[in-house]
Amino acid sequence: MPRPPLALSLGTYIGGTVLFAIALVVLSSVHLGPPRDLVALVVLCGMGLLSQVLAEPNVGSRVAFSFLSIILLASIPIVGPVGCAVVAGVAMGLQPGHVFPRVRLFNTAMHVVVGALGGLLYLACGGAHDLHTVNGAGPLLLQVGLPLLVADAAQMLVNAALLAGIMHVDSGVPWRVIFVRMATNSGVAYLGYGVIGFLFVTLWVPADVGPFSALLILAPLFVARWAFVQYGDEQRSHESALSALVSAVETKDPYAAGHSARMAILCQWIAEPLSLGAQEVQALWFAAMLHDVGKVGLPTRIVRRPGEMSRGDLAVLEKHPDRGADLVSGIDFLADSLEGIRHHHERYDGRGYPTGLVGEAIPLAARIIAVADAFDSLTMPRPHRPALDIAEALAEMERRSAIQFDPRVVEALRRATERHDWTPGDVDADTLAAMTGYFDHDDPEASDLAARLRTLEDPSADSEPVAPQLPQLPQLRQLR
Repeated sequence: MPRPPLALSLGTYIGGTVLFAIALVVLSSVHLGPPRDLVALVVLCGMGLLSQVLAEPNVGSRVAFSFLSIILLASIPIVGPVGCAVVAGVAMGLQPGHVFPRVRLFNTAMHVVVGALGGLLYLACGGAHDLHTVNGAGPLLLQVGLPLLVADAAQMLVNAALLAGIMHVDSGVPWRVIFVRMATNSGVAYLGYGVIGFLFVTLWVPADVGPFSALLILAPLFVARWAFVQYGDEQRSHESALSALVSAVETKDPYAAGHSARMAILCQWIAEPLSLGAQEVQALWFAAMLHDVGKVGLPTRIVRRPGEMSRGDLAVLEKHPDRGADLVSGIDFLADSLEGIRHHHERYDGRGYPTGLVGEAIPLAARIIAVADAFDSLTMPRPHRPALDIAEALAEMERRSAIQFDPRVVEALRRATERHDWTPGDVDADTLAAMTGYFDHDDPEASDLAARLRTLEDPSADSEPVAPQLPQLPQLRQLR
């Protein structure tokens, strides 16, 4: 079945979310009545708006910080499910700044759904409808604390489910992949939201502090926001360092311009069907960006490879994975990326370099980078061959499954290209002519040649190649 037009799909999803939000509010109003305590409602709406004014949209790695979830959670026992939905609608509907109308509409509807459903579940779990009737620490925990934590978890799951849905419609990425990633990332944060929300509720009614409790709660939230902003600045400094290292690689090898950025994107796509966690994806992203950083420590003559290469030159070139891992080994935020950098030229059959690891003994990040590296090479034109189209490149990758590449990762690549539009690197005619003699070490045939040379140099090894014979790259014939 053909995929429906994007605008229609998004419009249908947003419209469905809006209708669901309206239905929840209407039904809740009919059965539970209007919001309680209008003074509290006004204060909570103001806090919700303030949370959006003070929201930090980027604290690094595409993560945002806002304390609106805490306000919504506290609103449930203070002003009821309908009141919570009103707070959510006001905060998101009047969100300051330029926001596209359909984005504002979806965000408002989504938060109304989150607030209303959380409130209804709170009551369904025995949550106190009137906080003034709760006396003592035990009843406070049983009738407010525990139901509020259940509502907190429900709000997190509903939020992740609705966001995963619209991201799936927009990008085609599997809903489950997005949902699991978002739920995993948000789980700990929402646990903290639940504790703060419960404290807010306790101060407001049982402790009889009333609206003044908003000031007591805002103080630590401002501190938390400051901490997140500092974290964001640190993340951005990491990205600047990363960009500097990538620029150094592309200065050393100008024919590789754009390769690192394409690799990072492709590796992230491949990771989606493999259901990697957020930290694993981030480490993979860094490793993909820096997988060739070791080239900055090699002689320029060998990196740019004009004319012919000797076996000795090839041996020097094969040191770049180790050199790269050693070069960045002292950078703390890259610690989890080192194995992906060091082993991205290993082969599934054990004939790769630098250490000849076999099969799943090769780190998963390195297996992903190996597949992405070869695919990027195959889909770009080279002096000795034209670029392969995506279908041809996939066929070549699949032919090498369980020989050079991990079959599971190759399958993930195929699925990634079905969900995303791959744009190969562009090489104009003049650049292509200047690349005559350029040795593309990422070309799968180059890996075959290196494996055969190691077999010939090892007297105990089988003299037969482990991969099928392929036509030799013209500039490599002198190496045999």
